[in-house]
Amino acid sequence: MTSDQTMPHVTFLLPEGRSGEVEINTSLLEASKLLGCRLNHDCGGNASCTTCRVEVQMGAENLSEIDFDEQDLLDREALSEPWHRLGCQAKVLGDVVVRVPKGKWVAPTMPQSESQGIEIQ
Repeated sequence: MTSDQTMPHVTFLLPEGRSGEVEINTSLLEASKLLGCRLNHDCGGNASCTTCRVEVQMGAENLSEIDFDEQDLLDREALSEPWHRLGCQAKVLGDVVVRVPKGKWVAPTMPQSESQGIEIQ
């Protein structure tokens, strides 16, 4: 990353909320882990379920384009509105705010900042 580029800021709207900066091209699923609000992902992040689904509140244009497989999976679950994305497939290209639907996240057993040395804002 060059000195004139800033890292994208990702905000996850949860009961307690989490936000921070991540590298460009980090998936929302990976960003959630780094920021201490792990998303459920029953398929291991392989785009074969919808448990890591998020709702984009702001910055949809700052996510990678949705591909056929992701759209097909969302369509099969009747989640075809453009604000639905799979956390394992959507890559962060700029600032974004996403809402995590109730029951789609797992509370960490210890603060991520302690377990991974990451500062949580």
